[in-house]
Amino acid sequence: MTNLRRFIGKWSDLSGSAKLTFIKAATSLLLVKLGLALLPFSTFRKVFHWFTRTESVEELPQAQIEQTVWAVDTAANLLPFELLCLPRALATKYLLRKVPSMTLEIGIEVNPAKTFEAHAWIEKNGNIIIGDWPDSVSYKRLWVWE
Repeated sequence: MTNLRRFIGKWSDLSGSAKLTFIKAATSLLLVKLGLALLPFSTFRKVFHWFTRTESVEELPQAQIEQTVWAVDTAANLLPFELLCLPRALATKYLLRKVPSMTLEIGIEVNPAKTFEAHAWIEKNGNIIIGDWPDSVSYKRLWVWE
């Protein structure tokens, strides 16, 4: 609840484009969460691919990419249910679908002392834009979704 109060206080300071990006991020997260909950993953993947398919490519300024990542993370933290790495990565991938060299990566933690743990993140030209992790953790890529 504290995060929500803090966000409401900052809402009026946001630009019109930042507010719109936030609303798009929250909507995308809700639809991704709903799709993952209701559809078999193979079906979800086909539907998601259909929605993210685009013929045009558009290089966006780094500030706009960062604003989208902020909006996805903020919306995911404010919505009243758990939105971990996969829905965040999928929503970001959807919102930035026209940006070239954007991949969704899925991997597992490399640590025999821990239980199995998977993680999803988005990379652009090899740099993580959402889903970063601490240096003490290491993930091995299992799947790249372009």
